[in-house]
Amino acid sequence: MRRVDRVRIAIASLALLVPSVVFALNAFISYRERGLVETFDVPAAIAFLVTAVLAWRRSLAALVAGAVLCASYLASVVAPGPLVFTAYWIVALVLIAQALPLVRRPAVSST
Repeated sequence: MRRVDRVRIAIASLALLVPSVVFALNAFISYRERGLVETFDVPAAIAFLVTAVLAWRRSLAALVAGAVLCASYLASVVAPGPLVFTAYWIVALVLIAQALPLVRRPAVSST
């Protein structure tokens, strides 16, 4: 059971890390191609990175903040966005929601 809990936390953290990498990569590509960065790419990359790291450390606040970030980006892509983005944000929200009950319990060490 402890391994499953750790895996669920790791998956939630990974679900928050992926958008961080994507936003950072998008900012880099925009800068290289056009010489400017989209307004929200860098702050979004940093926000998702911070929430991913803190979620890895079992922070309830980080998981909730990550869920809010995912929900806000889901709301922004539901109507005009590609279906794959909508699906990703829904899956990320589900993975984070599954990890929320785990951070309320104390972490059990394997030693």
